[in-house]
Amino acid sequence: MTAPEQIYAAVVIGLLLAAIGISIPVLTGIYRDGLERRSERRSQDADATESEPTALDGNTADGTPFTCRQCGVENDPAFTYCRNCLTPL
Repeated sequence: MTAPEQIYAAVVIGLLLAAIGISIPVLTGIYRDGLERRSERRSQDADATESEPTALDGNTADGTPFTCRQCGVENDPAFTYCRNCLTPL
């Protein structure tokens, strides 16, 4: 006869294996989506560096800090997102 502890352990292990089996395809999809977004952002950044920066695209031409429209914090001109509220600049 099997002990209740063995049945419990088998059920827990089965549920963990099922959770891992379900999560692997989801995490793989998230990873691939992240790679695609990164490559798109890099291609957009390459296009943006060809044009001169303006205050409208989040950078100032003279390299002075840029103020976030959302929270008002000054950010480095190289930043893509606000260092305080993470709003895209």
